[in-house]
Amino acid sequence: MPAQPLTPEQLEDAARLKKLFLSWQQQQKEAGSAVSQEAAAERLGFNQSALSQYLNGRIPLNVDASRKFSELLGRPVSEFSPRLHDQLKEYASSVLPDEPAANDSLPPGARRVTEEGDEDDVVEIRKVRLKLRAGVSRFETEPLDGDGDPLKVSRSDLDGLDPKRLIAIPVRGDSMEPLLFDGDTVVIDPTDKKLVSRELYALNFEGDCCVKQMLHKAGAWYLHSINSDHKPVRAESGQCEVIGRVVYQPGRSLKGRL
Repeated sequence: MPAQPLTPEQLEDAARLKKLFLSWQQQQKEAGSAVSQEAAAERLGFNQSALSQYLNGRIPLNVDASRKFSELLGRPVSEFSPRLHDQLKEYASSVLPDEPAANDSLPPGARRVTEEGDEDDVVEIRKVRLKLRAGVSRFETEPLDGDGDPLKVSRSDLDGLDPKRLIAIPVRGDSMEPLLFDGDTVVIDPTDKKLVSRELYALNFEGDCCVKQMLHKAGAWYLHSINSDHKPVRAESGQCEVIGRVVYQPGRSLKGRL
């Protein structure tokens, strides 16, 4: 499925980010550090293809990606994406990669963000890794390695869903690019397992967790990948169990059919 064109505002975000990234590369080169996109992508936690597409305005920045870029570049999110900066304020999160001490100076044009506002509008969702077995619908969870902080989400983005019933899991592989990239985070509702054609689901397929679009055609269900390099897989071809529907990705709600 072709990617949706970016809005003018999203394209402006990408242009500002690319300018900061190129400046950062030059600084790293002068300091004798690795500056390739591959090296930067490894530090960001996603692949080089995703990095290139973010910089060149092929896919829109989301909250998760913007925070990673902020940490890499050492610049506040507001310098490349005012719209995501506003979302981060709503989530009571800092726009700076490392919160400085009270008397530390801030970069020019930056300001410290405090947790003022309606804290009741921000909820926390557990980040977990799923422990699955082939053919078994039940699953166990364990904390995500190296990331014990919960995902903070605006309650209004959950469209009335109970955050206590939701879990956040990492996406693995490139089969859903450019919609979802390896290392992205999605929120799933394990209480919603009823299949609706063209919506996204987390699945237990042969004991592995995957996120796919489910398609119903000619009387059969298929696991559909957005990346055309991955062909549709008939659900009946293996042991397939629905874990839950994907309801949110940081930066946007995933509602309705794609």
